[in-house]
Amino acid sequence: MNVLGKYKEFPHALQALTKLDQDLQKEGYSLFDQLSLFLQDDDYSYDVTPYDVIPFASIGADGIHYGFLTDFGRVQHLDEAFIVCVSPMNFGNHVKIIARNLAEFIDVILTLNDASVIENLLGYSNIEEYQEFLDWITKEATADPEFSAQSAYVCNRIQQELNRKPLDDLYEYVEVTVREQRKKVASLPTFDTLGVVSDERPNQETFSMNRDSTINLKDLEKFFDRSDEATKLATIRNLQYFYLIQEDDELKECVKAEMLKMGLTDEVNRMDMT
Repeated sequence: MNVLGKYKEFPHALQALTKLDQDLQKEGYSLFDQLSLFLQDDDYSYDVTPYDVIPFASIGADGIHYGFLTDFGRVQHLDEAFIVCVSPMNFGNHVKIIARNLAEFIDVILTLNDASVIENLLGYSNIEEYQEFLDWITKEATADPEFSAQSAYVCNRIQQELNRKPLDDLYEYVEVTVREQRKKVASLPTFDTLGVVSDERPNQETFSMNRDSTINLKDLEKFFDRSDEATKLATIRNLQYFYLIQEDDELKECVKAEMLKMGLTDEVNRMDMT
């Protein structure tokens, strides 16, 4: 399967980052060794990876990865897509939007000097938690000055060659700027906090569920038949978020059939790859 689906190529910034990584390796450094960022060009989806997310990087541990949120193919170019962090082993906080786009995701990495610690943000929501986290990052950096110097060198190279810079306020960016921007475009909320983008006002009906639900397929099919597309997509997000699709083959086939009716071939292909 072509991991990009309908998209022709990865964004220029990601291609430039890949080229920089190749150059760094010739010098004895790498994005992975110094920043825990492993760039992926193949499928790296897990069961909990939203079906409309295209993974592009991982940290090489616990399945934690980053991807482009395509909003079920509505995003025209991947460099405009929100960036999500997926942490498969962290149920309940296993997915969160981290940046408005790839360029600003790079700024987040530059702010922390380490891609692996971004996963911590999935469980944070207030400024006190962020400050404690940043204090811990600073303390860790002083514990190994040689490695910190290497990481700083790699970050400086990224700043110079991709014309990016660290964020002034990580909390303000992730919890305020990104959230507000997402709410503007994704008017229909979902349990995973990603929401669904819709040009029209979706109907107000929702399909009730939780982690322990047993889904009645006939009820779900009737719900799909009377629902608009945005409501269907929100329901699919919720079913996946609660691991209900992953644990019920009949439900999975029902959802796949509905997605195919909506022309979501790429998303179904990703579902089949997990």
